[in-house]
Amino acid sequence: MSGSYDDSMTDVSSDSFWEVGNYKRTVKRVDDGNRLCNELMNCFHERARIEKAYAQQLTEWSKRWRQLIEKGPQYGTLERAWGAMCTEAEKVSELHMEVKAALMAEDFEKLKVWQRDSYHKQMIGGFKETKEADDGFRKAQKPWAKKLKEMETLKKAYHGACKEEKLATSRENTSKLENNNPEAQKKLQDKVEKCQQEVEKTKERYEKSLEELDKMTPQYMENMEQVFEQWQKFEDKRIRFFREVLLEVKQHLDLSTNHKFQSVYQTMEDTISAADSEEDLKWFRSNHGPGMPMNWPQFEDWSMDLNRTLSRRETKKKPSDGVTLTGMSQMGDQQGAKNSSSLTVPSSTEPVGSNPFEDDDEEEIAEPVKEQPTVIVNNNNNRSSPLNVKKVEEVKTASSVEKSQDWSDEEVGVNPFSAEVANGDGNPFEEERSSPVVSVAVRALYDYEGQEQDELSFKAGEEFTKIGNEDDQGWCKGRLKDGAVGLYPANYVEDIQ
Repeated sequence: MSGSYDDSMTDVSSDSFWEVGNYKRTVKRVDDGNRLCNELMNCFHERARIEKAYAQQLTEWSKRWRQLIEKGPQYGTLERAWGAMCTEAEKVSELHMEVKAALMAEDFEKLKVWQRDSYHKQMIGGFKETKEADDGFRKAQKPWAKKLKEMETLKKAYHGACKEEKLATSRENTSKLENNNPEAQKKLQDKVEKCQQEVEKTKERYEKSLEELDKMTPQYMENMEQVFEQWQKFEDKRIRFFREVLLEVKQHLDLSTNHKFQSVYQTMEDTISAADSEEDLKWFRSNHGPGMPMNWPQFEDWSMDLNRTLSRRETKKKPSDGVTLTGMSQMGDQQGAKNSSSLTVPSSTEPVGSNPFEDDDEEEIAEPVKEQPTVIVNNNNNRSSPLNVKKVEEVKTASSVEKSQDWSDEEVGVNPFSAEVANGDGNPFEEERSSPVVSVAVRALYDYEGQEQDELSFKAGEEFTKIGNEDDQGWCKGRLKDGAVGLYPANYVEDIQ
């Protein structure tokens, strides 16, 4: 009878759960639950990637702009206020990395473990829970489905007997109208009686089977209800667990309740509020204005050491011949100054003494130093022109501009402080300089540390590229291997053959 029962399951006459085989939709829900676990884990994983990418972008943005702020002209408390934006980005980046870690290490793993414990794969494929659900419903439905199959068979037999009885009666009536012989009519009457007896017999069986089926229906419904409630509870566990996990995800994503997040913006507000124009102007006055100390000229007896010194006043008395400096040192307390520049000696074609502020601008160089590059002061520019020397020893400045080595090509392209963006081809923090475009590999003969923001710094033996010919002051434009572009003394390098 199992074969007949299986056949009956394919004949579904309505969409009701109680129809044979319609429990399959409830069984399928088990497989759907496992698939939903996979989809929710994929959802967590994708969100974690977004959080990580956002955190990385914040970090890169902060690093790039912090360098630009530090190299730019902004100073004092407002510089710290501006830098507070970079600090905020770094802290928020850390928080989003924590969100990413929580999604993957806590929520994703929790869901993965629950799925493994709730859905057990079989060797033949599918899940153990799916088979258990199908077997439970099949067992509960089998007796009723078997009786239903019997009832359907008896109903079919009854309907067939009724059809035969009607056909026999029709033949008998036709025979009477045609006045056939009595024997033929007798046979037809016997046939009608026999069909009527068969109808009564099959009808009785059909009605009896239907009564038995009706008696089994309550038990059938009870058994099916029990199995259905069992898998309702299984699905209830999944729904409740998903709700619990999603609530935890909400807590991980909601940074507004995180005390660290609130602290980031409180710190940012405090730093910005602390910006004080009076303090900044006072600092600038002390470090770059009239508040700076001055080593005023004093009478000095002649000595051998003084024979090697040269003051700025003396350089101005010989504008046509140029002035040779054999040593340079920066006088005065420059501690705390943000950007120290090397001492430059301007010269003028005007007669000595024509500048009423000349004496206020003098600074004497008194400390003899070791042999170093000879520098000549040009009449038309404050930059010192290098002359040919043999071996030299670099002169250290108070601070040198650190060249950025970690910007990507994309970041350099959008740098508002770069030469390609600001004012067409000029950098707002540097002078505009132009030189013919060349590309020659060169090697440094001596160490050199840039004295201005637009100058390169390099070590002896370092190789880089010359991208501009030597100007009339003895300077070339070059590009280091890290991408930094700037000027350097032409006589400090040699072409690589």
